Amino acid sequence: MKDVRLTVKKRAFPSQGRVRLNIAHLPELGIKEGEHVDLINENSKKTVTVTVIADTMVREGHVRVSEEDLKSIGLNDDDEVTVRKTPPFQEKVKKAAADANKSFSKGVDKLDESVKKTAASVKTSAAKTAATVKKETKKVSDSVEEVVTKTAGKVKKSVKKEKGADEHSFENKYDDPVFDDAGFDDEHH
Repeated sequence: MKDVRLTVKKRAFPSQGRVRLNIAHLPELGIKEGEHVDLINENSKKTVTVTVIADTMVREGHVRVSEEDLKSIGLNDDDEVTVRKTPPFQEKVKKAAADANKSFSKGVDKLDESVKKTAASVKTSAAKTAATVKKETKKVSDSVEEVVTKTAGKVKKSVKKEKGADEHSFENKYDDPVFDDAGFDDEHH
């Protein structure tokens, strides 16, 4: 089964879905009259499936196509078209499924690659964030420790000062010479 390139001629009568071509092209295409061929616009890759009518009145190298079919594949009068025997429906379905599977596999591969990149980016960002949190936590911890140490020192000084003031005021209270002159002595009480 081989492709044949023919020159398009617009049909005068409406006949969508049917083409006329010279009987000499039937053996080249491996078809009989009444079978289907695909007309393929090689530039746009658009295709239309049509029924073949063998006609000795159509010049060899030409194919007569309806205006509607020409529009559907984007061709005009005197353009070239590839004519190919239409594969059986089962083959078309298998090819469409294989193409879809190939396309799906590519999509899955791209998605997998994208997920891996995103995961790596998240991992890197998480590591940077963890390092920053650790660094900032250390700064805060050191700062708190410094404040606590200073405050503890101030509290100790205040306690010593108060303790010393209390002891001193107690001693002064009972070491009063007037009190001692009254005959009270610390040692005898």
